Parts: sequence; structure tokens; C-alpha cells
Amino acid sequence: MALNRRDFLKMVGLIGTSAALGCGSEPAKRLIPYIIPPEDIIPGEATWYATTCRECPAGCGLLAKNRDGHIIKVEGNPLHPVNQGRLCARGQASLQGLYNPDRLKGPMRRSSEGKWEPLSWDEGERLLIDKLSQILKKGKGERVVFLTDLIKGSLGDLVALWLSVLGSGTHLQYEPYTYESLRKANQTVFGIDGIPTYHIDRADFLISFGADFLETWLSNVEYARRFASFRSSKDNGRPISIYVGPRLSLTAANADHWISVPPGTEYLVALGTLKVLLEDNFTPTLSSDKKSVIKAAVENWSFDVITAKTGVGEQMIRRIARKFAEAKRPLALSAGSTWSGSNATETAVTVNLLCTTIPGTQDLLDFESISSLRVAATGEEMKSLSDKMQHGEIELLMLSNVNPVFSLPVSLNFLQGMKSVPFIVSFSSTLDETSRMAHLSLPTHTPFESWGDYEPKRGVWGWMQPIMGPMFNTHHLGDLLISTGKQFMDPEMFPWQDFYHMMRDLWRRRGRRRGPGIPFESFWLGAMTKGGIWDSKEGGTSSLPLKLSQYSFPSPETVQKREDGLHFITYPTLQFFDGRGANRPWLQELPDPLTNITWGNWVEIHPETAKEKGLRRGELLSLQTPHGSIEAVAYLSPGVHPDALAMPIGQGHDAYGRFSNTQAPNPMSLLSPDVDTSSGGILWSVSGVDIKKLQGTRPIPNTDGSLFQHGRGIAQSIPYDHYKKARGERQRPVLRLPLPEGYDAKEDFYPPHPHLEYRWAMVVDLDRCIGCEACVVACHAENNVAVVGKELILKGREMSWLRIERFFEQEEPFVRFLPMLCQHCENAPCESVCPVFAPHHSVDGLNNQVYNRCIGTRYCSQNCPYKVRRFNWFTFTLPEPLHWQLNPDVTVRQKGVMEKCSFCVQRIVEAKRRAKNERRPVKDGEVIPACVQTCPTDALVFGNLKDPESRVSQLITDPRAYQVLGHLNTKPAVIYLKKIIQRLEGL
Repeated sequence: MALNRRDFLKMVGLIGTSAALGCGSEPAKRLIPYIIPPEDIIPGEATWYATTCRECPAGCGLLAKNRDGHIIKVEGNPLHPVNQGRLCARGQASLQGLYNPDRLKGPMRRSSEGKWEPLSWDEGERLLIDKLSQILKKGKGERVVFLTDLIKGSLGDLVALWLSVLGSGTHLQYEPYTYESLRKANQTVFGIDGIPTYHIDRADFLISFGADFLETWLSNVEYARRFASFRSSKDNGRPISIYVGPRLSLTAANADHWISVPPGTEYLVALGTLKVLLEDNFTPTLSSDKKSVIKAAVENWSFDVITAKTGVGEQMIRRIARKFAEAKRPLALSAGSTWSGSNATETAVTVNLLCTTIPGTQDLLDFESISSLRVAATGEEMKSLSDKMQHGEIELLMLSNVNPVFSLPVSLNFLQGMKSVPFIVSFSSTLDETSRMAHLSLPTHTPFESWGDYEPKRGVWGWMQPIMGPMFNTHHLGDLLISTGKQFMDPEMFPWQDFYHMMRDLWRRRGRRRGPGIPFESFWLGAMTKGGIWDSKEGGTSSLPLKLSQYSFPSPETVQKREDGLHFITYPTLQFFDGRGANRPWLQELPDPLTNITWGNWVEIHPETAKEKGLRRGELLSLQTPHGSIEAVAYLSPGVHPDALAMPIGQGHDAYGRFSNTQAPNPMSLLSPDVDTSSGGILWSVSGVDIKKLQGTRPIPNTDGSLFQHGRGIAQSIPYDHYKKARGERQRPVLRLPLPEGYDAKEDFYPPHPHLEYRWAMVVDLDRCIGCEACVVACHAENNVAVVGKELILKGREMSWLRIERFFEQEEPFVRFLPMLCQHCENAPCESVCPVFAPHHSVDGLNNQVYNRCIGTRYCSQNCPYKVRRFNWFTFTLPEPLHWQLNPDVTVRQKGVMEKCSFCVQRIVEAKRRAKNERRPVKDGEVIPACVQTCPTDALVFGNLKDPESRVSQLITDPRAYQVLGHLNTKPAVIYLKKIIQRLEGL
């Protein structure tokens, strides 16, 4: 028989392996899985699969990169309407939830001594079924509670079916941030209990009353994209944004104006604005009945009282009102949560009334695309569950991907309530503060290992599929429910083989309605390839329903007086959300955008307050309220109101894994067990905080060198009027281009570098950069950047290739952000000083780092004016299985080697290889570094300066273009566009 080369190699490989393993066919199959590879997997080639991110309720679309059977990178799905190809830092770090070394490896039960013992899945299911049988025999089926995260989709339908067949029971979908006040306000003003989609991008004036839409509010990637579009310069001017709140959040830092007010008084600024609109007749189209509702809300409030309570002058409020009235499509937003005070519902109602005064605003509130958070449990419902547990009214509590012991106020006594529950089953994949209280642990798959679907808002269905096989001995929650349903309940009610077949069955029926006449397999494969089901166009707007009802605003006489002491406020962070991201080392090492602090927690104090109380940065403080006390380290910040103390949520775990145990305090220990009486939401703030200085200090692991630029002109800005004039006069920037034409014999010592086809460069638009740091985590994930930990951060030995510089200014806007990475200089100072030529200038203009040459002199780092080179003091290792996340296309560096940004050279090489095979040059936009790809605001642009039609070539002609420290004549290839400053006159 004639054998070709491929068949011969297959046979030799199979015979050789079989012989080594004693002719065992099964081990050979495991060791050589690609003798006959699956059609969609080629050894050494990456395959991308569409799925959905479940790091928060926003439900962004994902593309997961599978290489040789495991995932190495995730990126945004460009087809998904929520994020349109972009991701936040938490989405980029979702991979570390899959490879978390502290994930549960299989089922366990708690012994009589309180120790965890492994058991089989059959034994685990039998224990659950036996317990259910006992409960039903007692006739207490209504005392079964299933507590999950937001799972609106086929899995949620299965849970509902499972509980209904059980006979009774309660399914609570718990999300810590459900914006009860916003839902209540929408029901009051518009008659709808839900949260719409806000079309920020279509507005021409924006004012936010505590809504931090660039961090965690509702859907931060979606709203960051919309905000960048909003503030793009229009033909009729650049829109202005204003933020009203007690703390300079990331959203406030990106607004044109931050109006600092005492906590809980935001609604008074909104009431004052309404008062001006009504009294000065800025609302001529408003009907008489609507005017009467607004008049009833504002008539008892004088500007003297408003100014006295907020510190905001009457003239400032009048200017805001006039600007709001002059705009064609103004938009006001409310946080809808009691981050800063107990008046969240009043603020939300007032903001909604503002939105009803201008006709054009109704185009910006889309109640057709309503958020699925409307089905989430309220704080009042969670408090009721805690009370029932404490009174012995719950027989069985089942948990899936929730951690209320950590994320609810400690004074609510949820932990004590769980101790009174006879039997607790956890389906979570890790032992956190809540699941460690379980008697039986049946760990389930992570989203990357699961089939599923999820509807973040009406009309948008994101689908999930297993991108790789299960890492450990876990099961799909749906499979477990179907299996127990067949064994214990009515098998006819659970006819499916597993959850995959159930999901197919449900979508077979839904598919007939959405795509009549389309064969189901075509529908299924199309949706799975696309990543879900949604309308081709972005959600339109519905006419704004106006069903104004009377609302009793508190009068000045009945407003509760502020308690003695400071007001303590908490806020979620873009790194950890409600704490669920604390076991991701990439997020722990990610500096906070405003403080640049990593690996810990802190309490923000205004410098004036600190001076009054004799406090200094780094000192240990005791914070005490009637509900509890904590110890925290002081951080002096001008970005918090003098009457307030602020602390981020997410740190303070004493379980959940090795990376989350940062010995930091949990601010939930200080909060009240009460809920907002008008909306049923958790009170995330508390008044009357007693603060005392303790003995000793604690070093703060932060990465910034200074709060200010010290006149160096690193992050530059330009007033809008000047920019408009420069564009009208077609002024060109003064740049020292990293091209041969940028060579000047009088100033250049070295001859120019020849660039034949390509000169790669990057343009960074500081007017679009919001400092969200998604690019930083994407760089870590793509380039195998090491995580060094808290102790080395304190020594200044962080390894991040890309950092976001944050500088405070004396005038508004008070903060500027600037991404700083290797500038790939044409006259690179690092290249000329290295004794072994490890920094190498490529023919494409890249400043390469040849690791095999580097001997660790660190001369290059000393000579770099941008301080972007990182030295490996150690060989950083990863606990298994985190090493599975490493990108095989990028070298893993060892100690003694210098490293830095490479413009993702591996992606450049891949694009050039593809172009060569197709006999063409690399097209503009074909090379997309990881930081560029994930940026939610499109602030980064990469391309070829040799191509005059490329975006970078066109952008460098913008009058805003400049080079950081360009006077040094390094000729950097990273060119920045100045931030545009637009102020509201008189503010």
C-alpha cells in the first residue's frame, strides 16, 4: 500500500506513542488529541468563539480566543449592540475567573466536625434529593429559597420550572446594585417600573446627579462609548457636561464641571434648576397639569435655603438652568442608588421631572430597551430574607454565584441568619464568605465552560457556549437541576437530556417567531456564530410616556437635620464592582484611576478636614458608626467634599481566594441595616461617623509619583475656542516626525532610520481618554505581563507596560489622564546607551527589546525620559492553572531582563504574514494592538505613518497634535491630541 507523507507521520506518531504507553489506546488519545483534529481547531492556530461576559449585569458580547484547547484571551464582540467590540477592565480579567487557582475542584460536604470532605456527584445529588424529600414530607416546600445572580434567560426559566414542580419556593435574583430609587422614580413620573436605555450620545447638554456611568452605573462600556460620541466636537459647538455630587469620581473627573455638594443634597440642586425653569418660563410647551406637579415640588424651597444646604450659589443654578433650557436635547441622569445619602429617590424623581420639561429629551430615554435589572431582588427583599432566616423560617437555602454576606451591610445580619438555616447548598465555583457557610458544595461551571443565554435588556439576547472543556470536576447548574428533577420530581416535566438540549428546545420555539421560514439549524448556528440575537439596528427610541403623579417632596421644615460628625459614603469601583473581581490579580494590581492605589483599601479625606483633625496621609484611623467599626488608612484627597469620608467597595474579603485577602477593611461593616423607605434600596451611606487617629502608619501601595505635572506640559489641553480657530485657519502642529523627513542635520546626531514600507505609530486622543484603564489589563493579558504583588509595588517595581498618568489641575476640569507607554522613539535614548544592543530599532520603526541579549545593566531605563521600561527583579511564577492564560506568541520573561511595550509586535507579524500570503501590503486598521482593540472610547489609534491615507497620518495633522517631551528630540512615534476644554460661562 502506498503511503503519503502525512499518513506515514500519523502512523509513526500513533505507533510510537502507543508503544511508549503499553499500546493503551485511551492514553494515546489523550496525549495526541490532534492526530485527526476537529474541523474548527488547527494545532498552533487560534480560533475565536462568541460568548457573553457575566462579570456584571451589563452582558457585553465577548470573543474568546482558543489556542490548542484552552482560552488565552478575550475581546469584545464587534457585532454586539451593548459594547460593539469594546471591553472594560473587568471583562478583560474575566479569564482569571476561569483559571482561578482557588476554584473548587469538585463536590464536597461538611462533616460533623465542620471539615470539608470530597464526595462524588451521585452522592451529592442524593444528599440534595434526600433533603428535599424531608422538607416536602413536612409540608414546608415554601421554605425553600434559591438565591442566584441575575440569570434572565433559559437558566432562569429552568429554575422557575424546577421550583414550580417542587411545589413552591422562592427564586431571588440578587444583584447588589439594582437602582431601586431609579426604578421607583420612573414608576412615579413615567408609570414604568424599569430602567430605560439613555442615549447620551444624542444629547447636546448633560448633567449627572451622582450617576457614575463611566465606572459601574448600569452598563459602563456602553455609556463610555456613548459619552465619547457625546463630547465629540459638533459643528455647532462642543456639548458641555456637568457632574453634581460629593465625590470626584471618574465620571466627575471627565465632566467639564464638577459641582461639589454635601452628601445627600444633590436633589436640591436639581430642585433649584426646576424652580428656575418654571419661574423664568423656560418651559412654554409644558402643560398646566405638569407645571402644577413641578410647582408643588419646588414652591416651598427658596434659593437661600438651597444655597445654605448645598453651598451652590443661586447664580450658578440659574446658569445651569438656562443652559438646560437652551439645549435642544438636554439630558439629566440620576444615580438611582443611595451612594451619597438617603435622598436618592427624591433626586431621581426631580431628575425625571427635569427630563420632561424639554420636548427633545424624550428622544433620549428609550423605554423599549428596558434593563433586565427590573427583575432583580430589592434591598428590602434581601432584608426580609435575612429576617426569615433569623426566625427559622427557611429550611433550605441554595446559592449560585452570589455573596450577600460580603456585599450586604454587616448589620443586616445575613451571616447570623444563615447559621439558623438547617441546610445550605452552594453551587458557586469558589468558597467565598457566603458559600463557605454551606453544608453541601456542588460547584458548577464558569460561563466560559457553559451553554446559556442572557438578556441584559429587552430585545438583546447574548448567547454563551463552552469555549473549552471543564477545568475541574464541575457540572452545569442546568444539568444538575434537570438530573435532580428527573430523579425526585416528575420526569415528564424534565424531558431533556441536559441543559444544552433544553436551551435548543426553547430557542426552537422562539426561533419560529423571530425567523419564520428559517431552518432551525441555520438559525442556531447563525446566532451562535454572531454571539446572540438582536435587531440589526441599534435600539430606537420610544415616545416618552408622561404619567406624572403627585410626589411628596420633603419640605425645608421637615428635612432631617444632619447628624453630628462626618458623612460616610461608599462607592463601587471599576476594578471590583461589588467585590466579585477581588480574586483577579490583574484587577488587584490595577491602580485606582483617581488615587493610583493598588492591593488594598483606604478612606478618602479632604485636606481641610484632615488638617482640622490633625490627620496625615498613611495614618491608621478608627471609623465608628452606631452599626460597627473598622480600621482604615487615611488618604488625603481634594476630590471629596469636606463633610464626607469616602471608601471604595470590593476589598475586605476574608475568604474568596488568596488574591482577595489583602487585609483591607470592608466598608459594609459601617452601614445601617435599614432600607430606603421610599424605594426599598440599601442605604450605602451613613451619617454621624466618629473618626479617631490610631497609633502607627501603614504604607500605601500607589504607583503615581506626584499629583501634579509641575509645569512639564505632559498632559496638555486647549480651549475649545482656540481649537476652533486653529482648525478654521488650518494650522498644523509642530512635530518632530519619526520619519526620514523629520531629520534635521543641525539638531540630530544620528542619521535617520530608513523605513521601506511601514513606520508604525500610535495616536492618543486625550479628549476621548477617560482613564478607565481597560487598556492596561488588555496589555497584561496579551503580553504576559507579570503581577508583582503589594510588597514590590511599595518598592516601585511594578511591571505594567502601559500606565495611565493622572494629574490634578488648579482649574476645571481638575483631572487629566494620559496613557503612557513606550514611545518607540526614532532617536531612542535607550538604544544608544545599551552595551549589548538589546534595544533594537526595527526596519518598521519599532523599538524592539531582544531579551536574549539583555544582561540587566538597566542603563536603558536610566536613559529613558518616559520611564516606561520595566526590569524583572525576579522570575515571576503563576500558581496552577493560571499559567494556562499565557499567550504562547509572547515570550515569558525571567529575572534580569528589561521589558516594555512592543506595540503588540506579535499581532504585527501575524498581519504581515497574512498580507504576504495574499500578496498585498498590510491594510490600515488590520493591525490592532490589545490596548487599541479594547478601548471603549476609541481614544487610541494605531497605523502606518508611511501610508498617507491611514488614520494616524491624518490625525497627526490635527492642530491638537503634540509629542510628550518633544523638545528632547527623541521623535516619539506616540503622538497625543490635546484635551479640549469647554467651560460653561460663569461656572
